Amino acid sequence: MQKNNMPEWVTIQEAVGLANELTSTKLKNRDIYRHALYGSIYLSIYFQSPIVLQKVRMSDHKVKFRSAKNSFIHRLCFLDKNCFLSERNLIVSTKGEYISPAQQIIDTMLTGYEYVLVQRLLARSLSIPLPITGANDINYGISVIQSGEMFQVFEKLTWQERIKQQVLRLPKNISSGIYKKNSLHGVYDYNQKGYFPIHDLPKDSCFVIRYAELEKLLNMPTIGKISPISATRISSPLSRLFWLACKHNEAISPLIRQPYKLLSIFEQWASDEGITDRLSGDTLKTALKRGSPTSVSASN
Repeated sequence: MQKNNMPEWVTIQEAVGLANELTSTKLKNRDIYRHALYGSIYLSIYFQSPIVLQKVRMSDHKVKFRSAKNSFIHRLCFLDKNCFLSERNLIVSTKGEYISPAQQIIDTMLTGYEYVLVQRLLARSLSIPLPITGANDINYGISVIQSGEMFQVFEKLTWQERIKQQVLRLPKNISSGIYKKNSLHGVYDYNQKGYFPIHDLPKDSCFVIRYAELEKLLNMPTIGKISPISATRISSPLSRLFWLACKHNEAISPLIRQPYKLLSIFEQWASDEGITDRLSGDTLKTALKRGSPTSVSASN
């Protein structure tokens, strides 16, 4: 691909057309989504309307959380619908000033709810069912990366606007009684503006890919090629042992049906032990499927 006159970023569909026009690679949307979920390339988000960012507190490279204030209004305004209904009262811990970014294109490592959004895009591109449980139930908001640091995305609204926005997302049998609660009266100046986390991408935003990341993807030896079956593929007995090890590990057993999300944990463990090999989400998925009791019963 020639770099002359190439844009800094393109939409996913533009990236596919550009790659297929200028190279012999037969790139598809699904290839971009898969590699983004693997972590081998980064996607970016194009925010057309203004957003606000605040730096995320980290500890040992992990996001820190804190409890939402013990107030009905605060919980309603700061928690995602599912977390609010299930009384899961944790929110991302942030610090520092709120920043209005000068750029509309901001990178993401898919560490927040945007991971699930890309999962959905991959599922649609593969014509398979959308993710239902797991990370989809816990939404702490959208995260982005600037200058190597993680930020959470916020919007600036009046408390009254935010309450109305959040109430509309609740089931009718619950939302109908919200405004009757005594806790809605006399506590806040509802015309005062505040900063509130967004839990989904704004309707006028979308995932895009920087040209540099597209080049990185196209330079990968496996893109557009069918690799022969490895002689070292995991055998069925080893797959069963692997499934058992995952199932009985409290830290990862909830994600056993989400191999692509489980992959990031294995990659972190590998990195901690000095293992630099690129792990495969497809191999992980195949091993877990082959090792599960359902698969074992079906083969007998």
